[in-house]
Amino acid sequence: MKKYIPLCLVLSSILSLHLYAEKPRRFVEFGLDVGVGLANNLTGLQDIMKKNIYLDLDSLSHSIKEGGVSLNTDIDSAVFFNFNLGEVWGFGISSGIEGGINGNIPKSIFTLITQGNIRQHVFEGDLTVFGSLFVDTAVDVHAKFGKLRVGIVPALYIPLIYIPKSTINYGLESEENVHAWAESDIRVYSPFSLEDPDPAASMQSLGFDLSLQGEYALLPILDVGGTLSHIPLGGAVLKHQMRIYSEKFEIDESNLLQNTLTIPEFELKQEYTTGSYRVFRPLRFDVYALYRPLVVDFFAIRPNIGFTHVFGAGILPYFNAGLELRLNVFRVLFFHLGTGYEEAIWRHRLGFALNLRVFELDLEAGLRSQDLDKSFNLQGAGVKVGLRLGF
Repeated sequence: MKKYIPLCLVLSSILSLHLYAEKPRRFVEFGLDVGVGLANNLTGLQDIMKKNIYLDLDSLSHSIKEGGVSLNTDIDSAVFFNFNLGEVWGFGISSGIEGGINGNIPKSIFTLITQGNIRQHVFEGDLTVFGSLFVDTAVDVHAKFGKLRVGIVPALYIPLIYIPKSTINYGLESEENVHAWAESDIRVYSPFSLEDPDPAASMQSLGFDLSLQGEYALLPILDVGGTLSHIPLGGAVLKHQMRIYSEKFEIDESNLLQNTLTIPEFELKQEYTTGSYRVFRPLRFDVYALYRPLVVDFFAIRPNIGFTHVFGAGILPYFNAGLELRLNVFRVLFFHLGTGYEEAIWRHRLGFALNLRVFELDLEAGLRSQDLDKSFNLQGAGVKVGLRLGF
């Protein structure tokens, strides 16, 4: 009889895990999520948290890849209220802010600084920047019909800042004569004048989009689903532009030979104009599978693949792919470990949730970088905190 006791304990544990397979749905729920992140592919925290810092320019130049140095910051935060009717229908409303700034410095600048023009005589490239910051209010309606879960999320949004891909172009030629130049053209769009801000004017620049969600229980051990986020229905029209530009800055060696060399001043100018610039939020499509090798949700594997398209930013669509492992212990403790390539950044995440029914705390931290081999070297990080209260 004693030899059957461990087996009975295991079976009862599996049965209890099956009964508590998902997070409990609260009838009424208030919540808050705050997430921020930054990434680069040049230097990490371990390089600056030293007693003595040595700057080896030659080594630094060789460590930079052909794509140059990329920088990224992002934010994704929201407050929300959810109302659930049993296990079938659910409704919610949320308001949040999301966006980020991306920049790139080409490798040729670092090569010129560290090696000069002895070996290489032609340098040119673009320093680029683009980004956006949106605030939105969304309504979430979701339902379950047998094995199928569906959701629809219409949203109103306002772009507070929108920067399409903008550049500072530079060059140096020293094959025969020395010729150097630089010029810039950066455009920043907003719903109100940045010269004399009036945030109330932003209400005149509302955009409208729609997100769809679907998931189907294909097998007892396998769910498949997909999301299509920010389908554009009506773009936000931004009426104000700030242009940061410069006249072409040039130095020519021929002037030096005639003793007439003058070095012009590289001056950035600002120009405020009005017009009409239509902005949409990035369109994202993902498909995923939720595989439970033990049938119950104690352990699950979630691969996903998709893309992100940024309208009017002058950049190619991003390819996204990832893999996440999930652990669920009696619907009280939840863990997830994920890795993937998302919007040109490698991200590795470790998350934990404590669900006490009336109170839930979610924590997530991770490492990130534009280069896979540098994403584990503290060259970027992201954190996210979530709180939920309800009954």
